[in-house]
Amino acid sequence: MNDSLMRKSSLLGALLGAIFGALIGAGAGAITLTLSGVLVGSTIGFLLGVITGALTAALTVKTAGTTGGIGVGYFTGMLFGGIFGTFLGALIPTSLRMSANTQGVPVLDALVMGRFETAVLIGFPLSILGTMVGAWVAGKNLVPRNLTVDKLDRIDQFDLIEVVQVPEMYAGIIEVGDIGVAVEIYGHEDFEIECINPDGSYKWLATLNERYIRLKSKIPDNM
Repeated sequence: MNDSLMRKSSLLGALLGAIFGALIGAGAGAITLTLSGVLVGSTIGFLLGVITGALTAALTVKTAGTTGGIGVGYFTGMLFGGIFGTFLGALIPTSLRMSANTQGVPVLDALVMGRFETAVLIGFPLSILGTMVGAWVAGKNLVPRNLTVDKLDRIDQFDLIEVVQVPEMYAGIIEVGDIGVAVEIYGHEDFEIECINPDGSYKWLATLNERYIRLKSKIPDNM
C-alpha cells in the first residue's frame, strides 16, 4: 500500500479522532454536571482520540484500501476501537481507578469500580470513535469504478490523468496525486503515462492500468 496514502490517512484519522474524542469525552464529563468534569473528560477524550484515530486510519488503509468502501472501514474501526479501548481499560492500575474523581456520581462510581467495568467504559466509546473514523477514511479513499464509460469519461491520447493508486513496483517513484499525459493507449485499459514536474522537468514515464488512474481533464477537440 502506498506510503503517501497511509500517511495522509493517518493524519486525517488523528484529526478526526481528536475532534470526535474531545466531543465524546466532554459528553461523558458532562454527567458530573461540573465544568471540571467536562474539561477533564474532553482532555482525556482528545488524547485517546488522536491515538485511536491514527491507528484506526492506518488499519483501515490496510483493510479497505481504495476499493473496500465505507462498509469495510465501518467494521474495521468498530472492531479495532472496541478491542483497543478494552485493552487500555484493563491495563489501568487499580490504584488509579480508585482515585478517579467521579464527583460522587453513582453511574461513574460503578464504572470505575472494577477492571471489567473500566474496560467497558473505555472500550465502548472508542468503538464508536473508531467506527466514525474508519467509515470516514475508507469513504474518502474509495475510488469509484464505473461499469460503463461514456465518451466524456473515457481516457484518450494526450488527455491529462491523475494517479489515484500506486502499484507496488512504482512505490517511491510515483505518488498519489501525480498528474501526467496519456501518451499511448493500449486497448483503453493500459496507458503509457508521462509525468512532468511543475518546473517542467521530467519526473517519470510508466505504463499504468486503468484502476490506478482517473481522467483529470480532456484535451480540447481543436488541438
